[in-house]
Amino acid sequence: MGLFDRKKGKPEGENNEEKISVKKEGIFPITSVVIEDVLSLTAAEVSVIGNVRGGTIRVGDTFYLLGRAGKSIKTSVVRIEDTMLQKVPAAEEGTNASMVLEGLKMADIEKYDVLSSVNCMGAKEDDPKDVVNPYLTAMLREVKEDEHIQNKDFMGRLIGYMAEEALLITPMMHDPNDSNGKVGLALLRNGDKTFLPAFTDSYEFEKAQGIAEKLIQPLDFNKAKEIIDGAKCDGLALNPSTEGFVVPKELLQVIAHQKKNIENNLREQKINKDEKLMLAIPKEGMEPKELYDAVRGYFETEPRVQRAWYGVMVYPETQKRSHLIIVDTLEEDQDIFGGIGRVAREFVGDMQLNMQTHQRVGDNMTDKLQLFYERKENITIVK
Repeated sequence: MGLFDRKKGKPEGENNEEKISVKKEGIFPITSVVIEDVLSLTAAEVSVIGNVRGGTIRVGDTFYLLGRAGKSIKTSVVRIEDTMLQKVPAAEEGTNASMVLEGLKMADIEKYDVLSSVNCMGAKEDDPKDVVNPYLTAMLREVKEDEHIQNKDFMGRLIGYMAEEALLITPMMHDPNDSNGKVGLALLRNGDKTFLPAFTDSYEFEKAQGIAEKLIQPLDFNKAKEIIDGAKCDGLALNPSTEGFVVPKELLQVIAHQKKNIENNLREQKINKDEKLMLAIPKEGMEPKELYDAVRGYFETEPRVQRAWYGVMVYPETQKRSHLIIVDTLEEDQDIFGGIGRVAREFVGDMQLNMQTHQRVGDNMTDKLQLFYERKENITIVK
């Protein structure tokens, strides 16, 4: 993946295959912190740690805790500490700081949530009056750091958000040769490569150079990929006027695959070795029968599945629960998981559905779970 070259301003053609030099202007008006760590101080007091971007944070300031699936919680800064754990009245832009937030508990916050001075567009209260995407903007600010590019959890969350939830805007331009008012795309060229420019919000859009007209088109991931494929672009250029990030078409294919999995109700389970995890099976009479029936019906159409086990993954500290299905297959194929996800989707409720193959986890795990499907042999052996 290529980053826009913000610092060195390399000459055109010098090791610049996927980089675009841009002119940095001003300071983005949204102050934000991508949360790197969460500390529970007391039962009613939690502290978040991260690097301050876009402005200064002061004690008493109102902020919004933003996350995946439209999460938005209004809070305020009760206390600020610097890296030496000394109380300070403010945290300046570019500094690492620890902030105690009012009214939040440990379970309310996840790593890589965003603390933002502006709420998200989908918020029920205090919704901004302009096109704004503080969550994605904050995440993109961090992508320029190599440590985040190499961080699979960070990039996984960014890619997942882009696939599922992100709404971008792209400039459109009138065709001067068309009297019917048709509009065309404003593409960004860099040498022999072409990119579709897209912006996280109207602030970033207003900073763009060379766009005389203020027509904008909203884009979700599907529409952006459709345009890029149709126009044979080399990728997507996000916020090319300031903190820019190039999503090459190869990464777009990865995101498309991720989106397909998401639409099939699939999630990759990241198991933290330091986090306590318990496996449980439902009591007799409490089994998820509708889920079982739906999945069994699919297995009867999929001869590669031989057996399947069910359990519940429970995290005692947060009380989060996830469905777990383990399948014994003749071969490992993502299409099998996709089929399970499609038929199971309406029966999983608000719990996550995680799947593994028996070949990966072994008997030590399946012995603790409930065998709910076993393929019957269609032949009889005569002795």
